[in-house]
Amino acid sequence: MHRATTVFPMSSQTSPSSIRAPIQIGSSVSTACWNKAIAGVRAAAFWAAVVLPLAYVPAAYGVMGFEGAWSAIALIAVHMACVVIGHEHNTPSNNPSTNA
Repeated sequence: MHRATTVFPMSSQTSPSSIRAPIQIGSSVSTACWNKAIAGVRAAAFWAAVVLPLAYVPAAYGVMGFEGAWSAIALIAVHMACVVIGHEHNTPSNNPSTNA
């Protein structure tokens, strides 16, 4: 019976880019988490900017706690902040042909 021998070549030429230090790995994980958090905030702000105009009608009639001009001004300010923060939100497409 003949056994096959596996030979692993020894390489003394390890490129510095193939070895990643733990700080680099942690940094890339931190960056990925930060990007996900930013995407979540942008998505929430985008959808809040879509839904907030529905609150203008009760604010115009002074119902549901919207009493006085300051609450209407605050509503408009929050809406504008949501528009500014959420304007770069984009939903990922499942169709690869639309990403080109």
